Amino acid sequence: MKKSQIVASLGLAAVMLAACSSSPTPTPTGSSSGSTAPSKTSAVVAEPANAPAYYIFPLTPMDNYNGLNDAYFQDLIYRPVYWIGDHGAVKVNDQISLADAPTYTDGGKTAVLKLRPYNWSDGTPITSRDVLFFWNLLKSAKENWAGYVPGEFPDNVTDVTTPDAQTITFTFDKVYNPDWILYNELSQLSPMPQHVWDIDATGQKASDLDSTPAGAKKVYDYLIKQANDAGTYATNPLWQVVSGPWKVQSFANGNEVTFAANPAYSGPIKPTLQTVTLKPFTSDTAEFNVLAANGDIDYGYIPPQQGTQIDRIKGLGFNTTEATTWSINYMVPNFNNPTVGPIFQQLYVRQAMAHLIDQDGWVKGPLSGFGKPTYGPVPTFPDNPFVDEKGKSNAFPYDVQKATDLLTQNGWTVKPDGVSTCTSPGTGAGQCGAGITAGAPLKMKVEYASGLGALDKAMQAEKSAFAQAGIELDLVPEPLDTVNANETKCVPTDKSCSWQLVQGDLAWTFQPNYYPEGSLMFGKDGCCNAGSYNDPKADALIAATHTSTSPDAMVAYQDYLQTQLPVIWTPKAETIVAARSNLSGTQPNDPFSNLYPEEWRWS
Repeated sequence: MKKSQIVASLGLAAVMLAACSSSPTPTPTGSSSGSTAPSKTSAVVAEPANAPAYYIFPLTPMDNYNGLNDAYFQDLIYRPVYWIGDHGAVKVNDQISLADAPTYTDGGKTAVLKLRPYNWSDGTPITSRDVLFFWNLLKSAKENWAGYVPGEFPDNVTDVTTPDAQTITFTFDKVYNPDWILYNELSQLSPMPQHVWDIDATGQKASDLDSTPAGAKKVYDYLIKQANDAGTYATNPLWQVVSGPWKVQSFANGNEVTFAANPAYSGPIKPTLQTVTLKPFTSDTAEFNVLAANGDIDYGYIPPQQGTQIDRIKGLGFNTTEATTWSINYMVPNFNNPTVGPIFQQLYVRQAMAHLIDQDGWVKGPLSGFGKPTYGPVPTFPDNPFVDEKGKSNAFPYDVQKATDLLTQNGWTVKPDGVSTCTSPGTGAGQCGAGITAGAPLKMKVEYASGLGALDKAMQAEKSAFAQAGIELDLVPEPLDTVNANETKCVPTDKSCSWQLVQGDLAWTFQPNYYPEGSLMFGKDGCCNAGSYNDPKADALIAATHTSTSPDAMVAYQDYLQTQLPVIWTPKAETIVAARSNLSGTQPNDPFSNLYPEEWRWS
């Protein structure tokens, strides 16, 4: 994947739900076991439709990153220093984090981390040296790291020391908002087994090779090469030394992936299940059909369009709950597209488009009531201290007439159910705007992930709404990987700049940057700013949320972005989780869709 593909991939994380096998050999997808008696030693996790490929190396490159990978794969194997997400709450999970809460010295410029007594699966203690190993490799290849934003981690760190085996300190170039430091920087630290992975290009152990920039780059290159060979994830000894409660037992991307319990896991909650299997589906309908047939899914999900079937599923012996992720949803315009980019660059056009999004109708109709609106860059749900009062209301409520007026007042001849055209080109008052030629049509191609019934219905509704203002939407449902491959950050001369609009299902989950500021997706240099939005004022407001401890900084940022529309805000779907009544430990649902199968217990 490209940098920008994080956006679309993260979006589907909310439908990542678990299932349990009724036998050691799961029934093939789409079939029914006809049995309600699950195995007491194994579990199967139902993947979302068109799930992207998994990747095992914690310093994940931009081309391989997606939120599903974090929640359903890597985090089961490798635990970060600070785990964000305490089941239903957006906060640090003190129970399973590898370190105590950071303390600050030097007026707040230095963060001191104290590791807890955790071990690797081979019995070796996890130490500050393992964190330093991660750090050395990160610095050697930061431009290729999915979480990299110039000027932020690791650029804003001036010194790192390890006074003892359990202590590591980070000194920053200035004092930052400690919430931002914890949630968006320190949370990204993932100890890696230096005693196993500090090896040269031949695969031979080379003590402290990572201690020099050149040596660290050699180690990084070797590990990347190994990680790119996904067929060896279950057999390569490198990946068998883990910090989490699970190890890879068998691996086949696009087919099933099975984890085995790590018997040496040193965390507070030990697995009782022997194995957990990830099971793919080609569509949310396919997964639901297995669930509704009382097949081999024991913990799964009900797509929003099937919300009326909740009572039926309960009758099969399931409990159901709704889950809201720490996320926002939006349609991404490509500001650099050579054809429609100049049109998207006009704020009045984006405002007109926003007025054509019937958020209430989207939630009530395609989502069957199982959804939440997105009004701006900070989630309104779940409840959180970051969203302000303006952020809780829609600045651009559904209004076809307002959309039409905005276009008419700015040089367009509006043709309802036809194609509106620019009849007053130019940059003056009442004219279409820079780069828009006479006769330019309001025609836009929208790409979105196929296999999601509610999303397809929503896009059909949007096509009809936009048509009322003479905007023709060409709907292009495609496999998620295709959408991701097409959605690239580009300049107009690039062949890849042919994409125009991309609609996410859940376009952005705040993971791994959990503090809800927009540097990654709306900042000029953000890795995931797929549409190439560029606003110096927005960049300044984003930067202020990093340094100011006042809530006013977050308020100013979200109020500005809410109305400037770097993207077109759209509703997000909720997940309806269905778990067999005799499977405990599954609630409450995590706001980041993280799995905790080590907590699952059969009764």
